[in-house]
Amino acid sequence: MGSSFGGALTGLGLAVAGGLLSWLPATIRTGVLVVAVVALVVLDLVQARLRLPQRNKLIPQEVFADGLLIGIARFGIEYGSGVRTLIPSAASYIAASYLLLTNLDWWQTVVLGAVFGFSRTVAIAQYLMLGRPGWSDFLAGHTRVLERLGSVLTGGLILVLALT
Repeated sequence: MGSSFGGALTGLGLAVAGGLLSWLPATIRTGVLVVAVVALVVLDLVQARLRLPQRNKLIPQEVFADGLLIGIARFGIEYGSGVRTLIPSAASYIAASYLLLTNLDWWQTVVLGAVFGFSRTVAIAQYLMLGRPGWSDFLAGHTRVLERLGSVLTGGLILVLALT
């Protein structure tokens, strides 16, 4: 729940910023989006470790200092927003670029932000419920490949949406 709220807050921020860019003609926004998507995918593919603005640490344990329930809610908001957490793939930046430059209705951007936050929770829940011995070892050995694959797939989808 907290992660969906955090994602919705990020979506709201992107909606406001996107509204400020809405005066630009759609062709210019689409051109900037295509360049940004291609640049982010290439950047993710050529770098051994993605170097984009982010906090290069996990959320600190101090988040839980005010008790378990408040800590879980705060962790969810911070994790779902994507602002104060490690973002290992360009996929999030690609999606944010799309939301920023396509001038969707504000509520659509907020909903998509909430879905982003929720999807981050689903990944953790899958690991906790379905993780079996060896799963962590598999992920550790394939993490960068999976991250790059996510960026390529997200970039491809965004380009299809932007150019149709």
